[in-house]
Amino acid sequence: MSDTDAKIRKMMANMPTAFKPEKAVGVDAVIQYNLTGEGGSTWTSKIADGVCTVEEGEAENPTMTITMDANDYVEMMAGRLDGMQAFMTGKIKVTGDIMLASRLMTFF
Repeated sequence: MSDTDAKIRKMMANMPTAFKPEKAVGVDAVIQYNLTGEGGSTWTSKIADGVCTVEEGEAENPTMTITMDANDYVEMMAGRLDGMQAFMTGKIKVTGDIMLASRLMTFF
């Protein structure tokens, strides 16, 4: 297991406890994370009824899909890479509900 992979697994495991349900009132979404490159993996996060769950693997019909390099994801979650800047420079590709993407970081 690479260092990046270990960091991503820890971040994904912590996502449900970092979730702020009051920030996601009325949200019912399935988000797929396609993390590429060294340490890359695919994860699915479900947000509904004030609960966030995360599991490894692909979603059947995601509301939104985020594709980015695994190392960039680690840097963004650590606050060293600005998500909006990464999106504008093509480091993050989003398909599906783009408005959800703009709100996603406020949920955690």
